[in-house]
Amino acid sequence: MRGAKNAATRKRQGNNASGAACKLGVLLKDWRALRGKSQLSLALDAEVSPRHLAFIESGRTIPSQDMVLRLASVLLLGLRERNALLVAAGYAPEFGESNWNSEEMREIRHAAAMILKSHEPYPAFVLDAASTVLDANIGALTMMGLERDTLGRINLMDLVFAPGRVRTAIVNWKEVACFLLHRLRENARLRGPRSEVSRVLERVLTFPEARELPATMPSGAGAVLIPLTFKVDGVITQWFTTVTTFGAPLHALAEEITVEQFFPR
Repeated sequence: MRGAKNAATRKRQGNNASGAACKLGVLLKDWRALRGKSQLSLALDAEVSPRHLAFIESGRTIPSQDMVLRLASVLLLGLRERNALLVAAGYAPEFGESNWNSEEMREIRHAAAMILKSHEPYPAFVLDAASTVLDANIGALTMMGLERDTLGRINLMDLVFAPGRVRTAIVNWKEVACFLLHRLRENARLRGPRSEVSRVLERVLTFPEARELPATMPSGAGAVLIPLTFKVDGVITQWFTTVTTFGAPLHALAEEITVEQFFPR
């Protein structure tokens, strides 16, 4: 009886391992295709034999945790996407994925708040990878016509592309929208079709004017800087922006955070 029970346990474990191997193989092939890499080129870049990589992608073997992370690094995956590969292979996530208001993110929130405060009276706000506005200073809230209690629930892309106060106030909307759409497409390509960034891109493309924009940046457009020209109550202001990121992050959200600061022209 005990022998039969042990055999059943080994069978379940084998089935679980087989399922993990298949799931990992599918994800790896998807990412390899998105990066435009052949199986041979990925194997060479990761310093692994093409035969071993073929076995991984076909689900015939499960690589070590170090191998999963090596492949993820060669594929230029973000920390969140590396976690997904690890989980698919049956390993625990390596990097934190808690939300903006978690205790883990306390130091990042504090640092971002200092940047926002020091940039007053000019606008500055904090974005995640999907362009959710996580925090903003008074200048940005005033410029965008937002209340503080909307932070974390409003998306910059929706503000720019959906009909409303911000969309109407951008004088050079087509130029700015083209740049933002290009940036959103690039982020979606980097993060993958299952990401929140890709879902935001799909939503943005439901707006007719967004669909009419060129799929790529026009040649020569924004060769140095793309200014933002804003008109509110008849007053026109012009801005350029800089983006700040946090160095050497070990947390998925911390890696994705950007602080966007507006400077007058």
